[in-house]
Amino acid sequence: MEKITKHIPLWLERFRDAATSCAFVMSQGDASVISIGHLLTAINTGFISAVAATIVLITKPNYLENKYIIAGVTGLCTAIADIIVHPSNFGGFSTEAIVTGIGAGLLTLAFAKIKNV
Repeated sequence: MEKITKHIPLWLERFRDAATSCAFVMSQGDASVISIGHLLTAINTGFISAVAATIVLITKPNYLENKYIIAGVTGLCTAIADIIVHPSNFGGFSTEAIVTGIGAGLLTLAFAKIKNV
């Protein structure tokens, strides 16, 4: 149990970044249009992404030493989770998922910067 609980903060950070990016991109930057449906979709995307990213990061401990690798893993897992959870609302098949993944990766870097200041 202790092995699992020590990774909860890592999971929560990945969830925060993925769910926030998903909600923002789904609403195309307009927070006033975010509905319960948007939030549920963002939560599902965040959950799947956070589980995947946490598994990757804890199985490769040296990844945790580099904030850019953490951001890349978070972004990639978020993009994949976004494709799985819902269809794109703009662009092609994967456009929204790619934008959401990029957003999650950038959020990861932003929060890493804030954490170290």
